[in-house]
Amino acid sequence: MIVQKTKRKIFALTRTLKFIYSKYPAVTVLRDILFVISTAAEIYGITILGKFIDETTNILLSWNSFQLKEYLSTDSFFYLLLILLLWIVAQICKRIREYLHHCINENIKKDSQEDILQKISDTNLEDIETEDFQDMLVFVPSFSVERIVSTYENFSTVLSNTIRLFSAGIILFGTMRWSVFLFLIFVLPETVATHYRRKQIRIYQDEQTGKIKFLNYIQNLGIRIANFAELRVNNIYSHLKRKYSEEYEQYVKGLLKKHFNFTKDQTAYSVIGETLKYGYIIYVLAVSIAKGLTFGTFKALFDYVGVVYASIYEIINAISLMSNNLEYVEEFFDLIEYQGFGDSKHGSIKLGEETPTLEFKNLNFEYPDDPGTKILSNLNLEVKPGEKIAFFGGDGSGRTSVVKILAGLYRVNEGEYLIDGHDIQDLDRGQLKKKLSVIFQDFVNYHFSLEENIVIAGQRKNVDRKLFEKVSKIAQVTKFKKQMNFKNSNILGKTFPSGKELSPGYWQRLSIARMLYRNRNIFIMDEPFTFIDDISAREILSNIFEFAGETRSVIYITRSINYLKDFDRIYYFDKGKIVESGSWDELMKEKGKLYKETKRRS
Repeated sequence: MIVQKTKRKIFALTRTLKFIYSKYPAVTVLRDILFVISTAAEIYGITILGKFIDETTNILLSWNSFQLKEYLSTDSFFYLLLILLLWIVAQICKRIREYLHHCINENIKKDSQEDILQKISDTNLEDIETEDFQDMLVFVPSFSVERIVSTYENFSTVLSNTIRLFSAGIILFGTMRWSVFLFLIFVLPETVATHYRRKQIRIYQDEQTGKIKFLNYIQNLGIRIANFAELRVNNIYSHLKRKYSEEYEQYVKGLLKKHFNFTKDQTAYSVIGETLKYGYIIYVLAVSIAKGLTFGTFKALFDYVGVVYASIYEIINAISLMSNNLEYVEEFFDLIEYQGFGDSKHGSIKLGEETPTLEFKNLNFEYPDDPGTKILSNLNLEVKPGEKIAFFGGDGSGRTSVVKILAGLYRVNEGEYLIDGHDIQDLDRGQLKKKLSVIFQDFVNYHFSLEENIVIAGQRKNVDRKLFEKVSKIAQVTKFKKQMNFKNSNILGKTFPSGKELSPGYWQRLSIARMLYRNRNIFIMDEPFTFIDDISAREILSNIFEFAGETRSVIYITRSINYLKDFDRIYYFDKGKIVESGSWDELMKEKGKLYKETKRRS
């Protein structure tokens, strides 16, 4: 068990160092070199200080008056200059190392967050919704990222203090011989105790991940401007404050208890260790007297005792910190290297440029976190290139689940999802996404500029002005821009001081324009007109059909009967099943469920 844990941590350390040294080789190697230079200056400075003391003592005992000209030619002055030079070298190295630390720290934060975003973007909804993945998304930004930097710092501490220990230890060993190894006994109690207490803190934080997630949720709920009106007017802030206070008090009470035990043990054992060190200094004094050493030599030995003691402590303590930090860091690499079904279950087939046919054959679906509850049952449907298809049904009918499957966000376990006759799992990764433009029912309001709200869906950095103007006109963004005297550069939303808020209908128009600007072969629209008036919605839908043309497909998901007669074929969903399908005229003639629903609503 211990061997396996050690191997795992060594592997995690290797990955951490590889992550840092491969990304920032010049900065990290330079920083390590500066460690060596500053350590050499420090150790050599101790010896020179001893010699300076001896030479200065001779001057104090033999000179009756001070002559500056004569002093400038003495060894005392030479050693004094050398001490100053070594101090300057050490200080320059120290300051540069601090600057490089900030460079590494900030870049790690940036790059690690980019890696997290990249992993999320590469992952499917099915994987992101799992409890393990959600826990990692809470834990990693809060604890793991800063520990990557700490692990590197700990490794650098071990490296530099090993050099300090080796240099000072050899010099001290020349006089004190094997007694030097007593320092291990002096240092071990404190380092073992603090290591144990750190482990207890980490275990506690692991156990409290759920509570941290809940606290983050309450905080984000309270600070979102979009929520302010309801929270403020209905006095929900009082409940949130009370809930946050109760939950956080429970969490912090346990955490502070762990930190108190850590501080208590660290203080007690550090006093014991320091006492033993000063007892050893008395022994050094006795040896110095017995050997007739000079005061300057004794002073150097005194300082070397401090260096050896501090170095051993720093090495063991840094190893302890590394061991503890690596438990956190492993979560980062587990997240970055997470293998979802999209990573492991895909083929190499690439689709052509034309619009593909989408087809479900005997498809059944259950959400992974709720197996046994069938959401979709025995679905058979087909969307041919250029067709305009509507999925109609009420709440809980399975329409939105179909959208998520069509977009490849969930895997198909029973039945088939075919794209141009190929099983979706046989396609090369990303092939389906290249064919789709989607507006989801819960679309996102991006608090960026008006222009960026639309072009954010584009794949090229440069804005396609002709396409931008075209989709803006189709979605009636141009119309409301003129009405509100908006420019493309206007920041939207209330997150930033200069932001301008929009009505839900205008936000939805932007989301439609964003879908169109993506300019793919298949447009999927889940309740795209919820906040848009009927006359405008009909105009926009007509324009979308014209934009799609005869070769590109449109899939419309709705609970509204409006506009259904404009589609080539309608699939009526009820309780996860397709209960009837056909054109509007065909379904009205059959006088089935859609016919009855139309009569009921009218």
